[in-house]
Amino acid sequence: MKNKMLLSLACAFSGSLWAMSDKPAPIPEPIPSPDSVVRFIAIGDMGTGSEGQYQVSRALETVCAQQGCDFALGLGDNIYDSGVDSTEDEQWMSKFEKPYANLDFPFYMTLGNHDNSHFGGEGLDNFKGEHQVAYSYKEDRFSDKWTMPSRYYQFTAPKDSETPLVDFYSLDSNPLAAIGDANVEYWQEPYKKKQAEWMQQALSQSFGQWKIAFAHHPLISNGQHGNAGISDGVPLLGIVWKDFLEKNVCDSVDLLITGHDHDLQYLKPIERCGKTAFIVSGGGAKTRSFTNPDRNDTYWQQDDTKGFFWIELQEGQMRIQAWTVDSQGEYTKAFETAVNR
Repeated sequence: MKNKMLLSLACAFSGSLWAMSDKPAPIPEPIPSPDSVVRFIAIGDMGTGSEGQYQVSRALETVCAQQGCDFALGLGDNIYDSGVDSTEDEQWMSKFEKPYANLDFPFYMTLGNHDNSHFGGEGLDNFKGEHQVAYSYKEDRFSDKWTMPSRYYQFTAPKDSETPLVDFYSLDSNPLAAIGDANVEYWQEPYKKKQAEWMQQALSQSFGQWKIAFAHHPLISNGQHGNAGISDGVPLLGIVWKDFLEKNVCDSVDLLITGHDHDLQYLKPIERCGKTAFIVSGGGAKTRSFTNPDRNDTYWQQDDTKGFFWIELQEGQMRIQAWTVDSQGEYTKAFETAVNR
């Protein structure tokens, strides 16, 4: 039943989806069309239902109407402050469906600590995240935007293309980045091993010219939460997540996009992570100041602002734009660059 549902989702939304239990057969390597293009937004830490969330959504409407958006990546903390209690929870409407009602494209979502919490974002109740997976399969939901077929999954783009340009990997950071869940299903080492095996298999069968991973918790950040392994200034906090990324993601993807810190950062690759660059896009509804803006080298960064990233991928080039949204809802393209290969 689940595989049939996944197949249905794959037909309905951008690209093809692989849930963590799927084992696709090897296929010949396709060659993307030279005129293939994929455009998407990356936005995190947004599910407040506040005016700030609506301000960012209105900016998205205009930017996407002008420049094009095939889909969004939702980077976690989708429903503040403690996730949802069921697929019938009223918060689906007030903190997702209504704020993005005017955006007509899929949202590929990943889970954050607030989505897996009993109170205050402690991230120790991962079973709550299962409600967000289940919402993907709810037949009578308000819209079909929400896309989270499993806690971690893969999809390709462009939509309906037999020759994908980009492979995306949605990762489940919370069980590995938090202190630890009492539920044996989410114990850190077994969960890390299972997700690592899935990631290695997905990468081995990936033929997209570009590869992008997204999750909630960063590997490196100049914001309040800081770098994995010493998150929030606590030695060894996030060390399991750090180890997972360095062994299974670093140098295998072009870009790791995360949220968690409520600011905007485009960070340079670091030696231990090879070619992989980093984006933190946690300004979907809230703002926060940097604690150490010089902790990691950046191409660009800005704190104390809401906003999002818009990214366009073509054969041989990735365009990155950062858009900021001020307290009055005025939006500005604050940064733009192109990465050629």
